[in-house]
Amino acid sequence: MKTKSISIIIPARNEEALIGATIEAVLRSAADLCATPAPPDLPGSPVEVIVVDNASVDRTTEIAARYVEDHGVRLVHCMRLKAPCARNFGARHALGDVLMFVDADTLVPPDTLRRVLHWCDAEGYEAGITGLASREGGLLAGLWWRFWCLVRRLPLARAKAMPACMFCTRAAFDEFGPFDERVVIGEEWPILAGLYRARPERLIYDRALVALTSSRRMELQRWGYLRTLCKYVWAIMHVSGRLEYDDRVRHVPMEAE
Repeated sequence: MKTKSISIIIPARNEEALIGATIEAVLRSAADLCATPAPPDLPGSPVEVIVVDNASVDRTTEIAARYVEDHGVRLVHCMRLKAPCARNFGARHALGDVLMFVDADTLVPPDTLRRVLHWCDAEGYEAGITGLASREGGLLAGLWWRFWCLVRRLPLARAKAMPACMFCTRAAFDEFGPFDERVVIGEEWPILAGLYRARPERLIYDRALVALTSSRRMELQRWGYLRTLCKYVWAIMHVSGRLEYDDRVRHVPMEAE
């Protein structure tokens, strides 16, 4: 059987503080998959990395462009604002048999691509999610992500959520997708919840594979944990809670501090 190819899609809007490290982590995982000591030249490899600039007004595209020149990362521009629009835009440009979506504030472990392709290629899974932990560390952040990782173990379709690090086969994306562009929370439900309802045995929650994602939304605003929890509960209970989400919370770039 031909080994599947994989496209990593990174939506990014005003992510100059974190996008470089996120791409570097993906490239390290590509090196692990290709068994090379350094990130491979992506064109011609089974790995495609697509950064989807979502109308950034900071240095996001400038930083991403360095990886275009040095490693063959692809940079595309989506002017329709909203993360689900950027994810769908990247998927339309992707060539891989497997699509992996990684948020621009999320660091994947080195063995991520190897494990994802194993699940899809050798084990026959059609989609999956990984464990999540705090990129910044801290007690509250650790408890927050541990709680949500437990929630995702529930045998409920909508519990298989949070698209910070998720993957699906192209066939599954075409069958259940795309991401819901009407909302900004739960946009992944058509794919993950849809597959779980139809074929629950084909969706894997790889808890041993833990991506580090930012806790900035909770840490960098007043009462952030309570506000975000209430927002998530509202979103789960009613569609009106999924229509708007403040996306302006960002880390300050180190050189600007």
